[in-house]
Amino acid sequence: MKMYCAIGMIAVSWAQLEDMVSLCISRLLGADHTEFLPIASNMQVKARFDALKAIAGLRLPADEAKALVSRCDEALELGRERNKILHGSWIQGETDDVAIRLNYRAHGRISADAPVISAREIAEISDRITMLTEGFAQTLQRLGLFDPRNPMRNPARGSATEAAKPPEAAD
Repeated sequence: MKMYCAIGMIAVSWAQLEDMVSLCISRLLGADHTEFLPIASNMQVKARFDALKAIAGLRLPADEAKALVSRCDEALELGRERNKILHGSWIQGETDDVAIRLNYRAHGRISADAPVISAREIAEISDRITMLTEGFAQTLQRLGLFDPRNPMRNPARGSATEAAKPPEAAD
């Protein structure tokens, strides 16, 4: 049972991360988030991260853009772990907080490697995903583009995206 809960934590934390990335994109574009959601929902996850990295480079000061790109890259790495966990084939281990993941690939190739992982290890990955989500939210909040009490409301529609743009080079 503990394993199922830990695997579920991964699913929930990743969904929240995907939502936050979409929110970051819409806010940095100055778009209404509810109007942007149909677009985001049709984008693969990697495409969302790539889009966020591109728009960060255009709209944010260099240090903020660099931090956001780094956070995106870390999330993509964690995405690989997430995929192994959510799409793996699990066999119960010796106790209810340990399981064995059978590694196999498309076309019937099965590896002899069957790693044992604990619910705690999976929960730690979920915590890392949650921390990334919070980091994205904090970036938006610093830019005046996120109100944690009402996340769907854009606290500075229009003007904040202008304020988030990097200063133009002097002529």
